[in-house]
Amino acid sequence: MKYNLRIFLLLLSVLVGSFSTAIHTVVAQEITINSISTQSHSQLLNHSTKSAAKNVKDDELQAFFNSKYDYWDARVLADFWGENVADAKARMGRKILWGPENVSILEQFLVDARVEALRYVKPARSGDSSPYKFYRDSTYNYNDAATLAKFWGDRSPIDAKLRIERNLILGNDEVIQQALQQARSQNR
Repeated sequence: MKYNLRIFLLLLSVLVGSFSTAIHTVVAQEITINSISTQSHSQLLNHSTKSAAKNVKDDELQAFFNSKYDYWDARVLADFWGENVADAKARMGRKILWGPENVSILEQFLVDARVEALRYVKPARSGDSSPYKFYRDSTYNYNDAATLAKFWGDRSPIDAKLRIERNLILGNDEVIQQALQQARSQNR
């Protein structure tokens, strides 16, 4: 009985070996025949992949631009996530596209990012050109800060810059714009 089993296993291994050799031969021939077309196909596939990735990023950015979020929200999150603003906008758009649960997570990220950013905002010392990152990124200038300082009752334009910085972090850029418009209309 043991002898028959050994013979059976030997024959089975020879049979499997034959099939394996035949399969390897066919595969090798197919690889040789298709090698030229594979190179062209991989180039086409690479181009298609890049195109698909671009379309996805475009969709994510469009979702961001169609949302309630603005540049300052993306700017705060970019700092928080350690990426550039364009990537933060795409990431925000992705969360929007993924649905309400992910928008809730995005909202929490935004709160955390704002709290984190506010922790590092401190009044400027005399001689500091502008320690405020968001103020520097904005379109506001020294004259705007001086005008707002008078309007808000701040001691100096530096204090107004601090207030502008905090408002930008909090996403309240419309508050700054309204105050500046009112201040300018009072000065006329």
